[in-house]
Amino acid sequence: MNVNYILPNIIKPEQLADIALLKPFSKEILTFIDQLSLALLRSPIARNEPELTALAFWMRKSNIEKIRLAMQEKIGEAFLTPRGTVFHIAPSNVDTIFIYSWFLSMLVGNRNIVRLSSKESIQTEILIQHLYELVSLPEHKQIAERNILVRYSPNDDITARLSSFCDVRTIWGGDSTVQQIRRTPIPPTAIDIAFANKYSLALIKASKWLDTSPSDKKKLAELFYNDSYWFDQMACSSPRLVLWIGDLESSKLASNDFWSNLKSIIQVKHKRFADADYVNKFVATNNLAITSKINVQATENNDLIRIWLEEPALHIDDHCGSGLFFESCLNTIDNLHPLLKRSIQTVTYAGFTKKEILAFLEKQPPLGIDRIVPFGQALYFSSTWDGFDLLRTFMREITIS
Repeated sequence: MNVNYILPNIIKPEQLADIALLKPFSKEILTFIDQLSLALLRSPIARNEPELTALAFWMRKSNIEKIRLAMQEKIGEAFLTPRGTVFHIAPSNVDTIFIYSWFLSMLVGNRNIVRLSSKESIQTEILIQHLYELVSLPEHKQIAERNILVRYSPNDDITARLSSFCDVRTIWGGDSTVQQIRRTPIPPTAIDIAFANKYSLALIKASKWLDTSPSDKKKLAELFYNDSYWFDQMACSSPRLVLWIGDLESSKLASNDFWSNLKSIIQVKHKRFADADYVNKFVATNNLAITSKINVQATENNDLIRIWLEEPALHIDDHCGSGLFFESCLNTIDNLHPLLKRSIQTVTYAGFTKKEILAFLEKQPPLGIDRIVPFGQALYFSSTWDGFDLLRTFMREITIS
């Protein structure tokens, strides 16, 4: 079985069980994460990659302390301990997600095996380079002997081997990956955390947008750009459907103005998509035109494709990312409920107050939605993701009477 070990590990996966667990938020863990954060922030190459800059800020000592305090407040006097060995199967669509999952597990003291996607990217290779340099240092020996990064081509035997001794298996990658990996058993005492396919949308109050100053419109458009284009709209939290809340006339006016602002941002910031992405968008648009009543809005180039839907819908099978946006309008936010299936993850919003959002949720509990955040925070990783409190899930409770 051909497993590529990415870090200079001094042990094999089966030997992890012989290594003692670390205490949650121990000094060894915090020092390692802080040094990686500093290394990324000081690296001119890493600073050119906004995803890595966001990751470095998430790993800052002050933010990790906030995470610790929030967890402590939640658990109160409960005695929690790390579960043991966590096997993370990372996705290929978001280059940095493996770090968040891995580090949350590491923070609470677990040993970890991380299977990286075989799809290489600049961001991942920069991360690996810094990780390799840090775990090679004698001062990080305790981290090196408890954390293993691997790559291997799809191979059920290897997955079965690594699953056979884990205490938690974290499966990223969507429905098909989850279904395939779940065929491989884990020990009876172990648990799976599975991240199925999820989709996201954006809400904008039309009247509020029309009253917004030009400078604030530009800021909101830039935040929406970050939410949508950082991972080529392939992150599950990136909006695919934009819903205007208001009457049709106001919505159309606000829509044209909003996309005009976004186009200005795209012209300055966006790097070209792959050729195949433009073809896929063309095919997706034609497919949707055959099956639904749509109006393709003219744009100056194919980095942004807008499709106005007479009936708001996600049209999951006809969406390929890469700057393809469906949009529609609803008279009130209360009309949103029929769209909120369990597969809805993130709702980003602009023009609403937090009080209005809370009132909407309290009026009728939604079937879907895992998080509701303002524009610009779609890609912010939280220790609670897809409804899982990951820190809590990576630990088990010992009751003491």
